Amino acid sequence: MSRKKIVCTLGKFDIPIIQLQPDFNVDLLDSNVAVIGASMSGKTTFLKTLINILHKRMNEKEERIFILDFGGALSDYRDMPLVSAYFDNSNEEYVKRVFKIMDNILKENIKVLNGKNYREAADEQPIHTTFIIDNLNAFTEESRYTAYQEKLAKLCRDGLSKGITIVITAGDTRGLNPYMASFRQKIAFELPADKYVDIFNEKAGSVGNNPGHGFANVTVKPEGITGTFKMNLPYEVQCLKAQTAADPDGRNVTFGQGIGEKYAFDSETGEYGRHVRRYLTFPKELTPEEYERLAQKPDHEEEKLCPVSVGLDYVDFCPVTIDLARTNTVAIYGKKEFGKTNLLTLLLDGLVKQADELRIVFFDDGRGQLKQLHSRYGSECDCVMINGFEKRDLALKDGNIIKDRKLSPIQQFYLYLNENYIELDKRFLAGIYGVSDALKKEYENIPDCAAEETPFTVFVIQSKLVYLNTPEGKRFINSILPQLAAVAEERGLLFIFSDVQKISDAEQNSFFNNNISYAFLLDNIAEFAGERGQKTVFGNMDVKTLKEDYAKCEVGDGYSYDIEADRLVKLKFIKHGKDD
Repeated sequence: MSRKKIVCTLGKFDIPIIQLQPDFNVDLLDSNVAVIGASMSGKTTFLKTLINILHKRMNEKEERIFILDFGGALSDYRDMPLVSAYFDNSNEEYVKRVFKIMDNILKENIKVLNGKNYREAADEQPIHTTFIIDNLNAFTEESRYTAYQEKLAKLCRDGLSKGITIVITAGDTRGLNPYMASFRQKIAFELPADKYVDIFNEKAGSVGNNPGHGFANVTVKPEGITGTFKMNLPYEVQCLKAQTAADPDGRNVTFGQGIGEKYAFDSETGEYGRHVRRYLTFPKELTPEEYERLAQKPDHEEEKLCPVSVGLDYVDFCPVTIDLARTNTVAIYGKKEFGKTNLLTLLLDGLVKQADELRIVFFDDGRGQLKQLHSRYGSECDCVMINGFEKRDLALKDGNIIKDRKLSPIQQFYLYLNENYIELDKRFLAGIYGVSDALKKEYENIPDCAAEETPFTVFVIQSKLVYLNTPEGKRFINSILPQLAAVAEERGLLFIFSDVQKISDAEQNSFFNNNISYAFLLDNIAEFAGERGQKTVFGNMDVKTLKEDYAKCEVGDGYSYDIEADRLVKLKFIKHGKDD
């Protein structure tokens, strides 16, 4: 059976022309609702009353409420059983997210209703949605929300006939013109006389400083009225308070008691047994404990050999998990002090816990940024640190030893690769050994790769040297990395570029991008892609689309980009260890 009306009694009118004080009723299937008034005039109390009445009259299969709270006065309602989502403006991503959700609901309702008006649908009437925005002026006056204002206008125009009712409050009529034509029901509390004209196109009297008293037009004709009056004129109204209400059986109990009984409140868990689907929000920091509490089970989960979860995605709160056994090269981009070391710690912790045998090779350029991690994992697995200049005795094939050869960090890194993992070009190694490359016999005296079976090895590369436009830097990116990446899965190799720097050489940059299979970004993606253009794995993304789809990052936010699957996800990273 379809629902034809959702009538809420919100107060009492005083209509002198018919000498009656009928109920102030609003049909949420017939009218969007705008409440405008000065501070402390009763706007938030009106919203609380409406939410209470919906909880009394409806149930979790008929009604859901979304709250976008720019005033902060509705936070106590976030856990109510019909409140599907409560978002404040502490994080711009929540503002963007609620409009994504509303847009998806509108599209789904249009599909289900199949051309019918919500009231007309018989068997396929979707759950009704009430979308509340408290303090709309804060939304319209913030430049960062400009992109969402047209989305709100569309919802106001198209939502009502498809089962979405918009309810807004505002302190002033400033900036509301694009929306007011879509709000049939208007309520005004304690405003200057000229503001009433803006709202009702008619003058109104004065109610003074009397919270809950104001003016409203009539959108639901009172029952039993024999006289005639103009419904669109402003009539004085006194709205109900929100503190108490009778339960569905009519007993005189507090509102909380009645709702607790109706929705099966469990006093031990503090949760309602019956409630609508919840859309969650993140704490300021996503600790491992909060991660476990908030993580949702995905609909489809791919089998992974070495899954490491680094956080939760912003939409469904499902774990963002990377399979480090099948991922050859990981690149981490981001701002300083935005959590790159924290992310690296999450990845390495996941490997240490799962790998039977593991070797970690830390390659720094002398800045010592990886020393703490080397100390952390040194007792748990085989760890190698390449950091700073070092003197080495180098043995040749003929038994001769080159004494005290001073090697730079990158030379030591190449030497380590040649000794343990891959045969490097002798002509290139000649410079490291200090032998002449003019005579073939001399550079062929350089030892071959003596690699036997090696454990799963992760190379953590946090050296600016590999990104420089130098023969040594280009050698690794253009030649050595592609060779290693080609055999990485077979031989159990993983390369993590833990702080990717700009690469000025176009060819070197292209080789690097082509060999990255997975990337993380701890920065605002639209700005990052726009500033660095085609020079990163994010460079081919459309900046305009990124701005529309993603809000700016808070500390602890970032992006996961599975390059092979072309899947970009915004997430909140688990807070673990000390940030860089």
